[in-house]
Amino acid sequence: MLHLVLIKMIGKQMSQFKYGHDLNASVEKIMRDAEKWLILVSPFIKLNHRYTDELKALKTRPKCRILICFGKSDGQYHKSFDTEALVFLKEMPNIKIVYDERLHAKFYANESRSLLTSMNLYDFSQDNNIEVGVESVNSNILKRSGLDAESWNYFNNVIDSAQVVFDRKPNYKKGIMGLKESYVGSETIIDEIDIPELSLSKQRSNEKKAAKKAEAASAEGERIKRPLDKKTKASAKPAKDDQPPGGYCIRTGESIPFDVMRPLSDRAFNSWVQFGDGSYPEAYCHFTGEQSFGETSYDRPILRKNWRKAKRWIEPDTPF
Repeated sequence: MLHLVLIKMIGKQMSQFKYGHDLNASVEKIMRDAEKWLILVSPFIKLNHRYTDELKALKTRPKCRILICFGKSDGQYHKSFDTEALVFLKEMPNIKIVYDERLHAKFYANESRSLLTSMNLYDFSQDNNIEVGVESVNSNILKRSGLDAESWNYFNNVIDSAQVVFDRKPNYKKGIMGLKESYVGSETIIDEIDIPELSLSKQRSNEKKAAKKAEAASAEGERIKRPLDKKTKASAKPAKDDQPPGGYCIRTGESIPFDVMRPLSDRAFNSWVQFGDGSYPEAYCHFTGEQSFGETSYDRPILRKNWRKAKRWIEPDTPF
């Protein structure tokens, strides 16, 4: 009788409805407990720090095969696969990443537990959306069954039919008598993913830095320029075509002689020369005196839109 009870317990599968914190915890446990297999199926992937921490342990488990399927990027993978997450995952010793444009389903599983869910493996979804899932835990160590088996088999077929864009496998060295293998490193078999030099977040960061530089240049100009009376104050109007133009300091906007080789007032030049960065964003156009919002610099003192009018007053051999 006890023997029959044990057989029933071994073959028992448990399913639970998950939401909120329990849903996130389920994904974390699937990652944490993976020993042989980890399947992550999500159209969009951007890892939060909790998932990253769980996955770090897999760097020391080369026998655990990680299978990742993503999609919805029109072939531009960085649109749906966060660059930082991709760089992190490509360092795993045993991982295959596949792509299917049609993918909309989400599924996460290891060798004994699986989760069918509405939630993308994306930090915004995990932290902000109302998401639910059904977790299946199979206590049968020999064979999957029920919903767990059906979903496992289905998504393995999805992965098998998808386009392989990255594959990295471990290499082992056999020990004495061939009884034990030791991990000696991994080899990248396929890599068709071009990682952009800058992610969108980094691009935005660089744009903000450039804007701050332009603001700093403008503020520095305001600090060092001499008070201008009405006669010397910049008019922000280009010179007439038949007269040599007057110039404007690209940092302060004050009137100075027109000379593209020295587009700064003496005081502004003394400030600039401390660093001598020819590409540092400045605040004004040397030809018209209008604000440039960082689009001018010592090396490029004239706004592009004004270049045609200005070039007649510039020496032909000027290195622009």
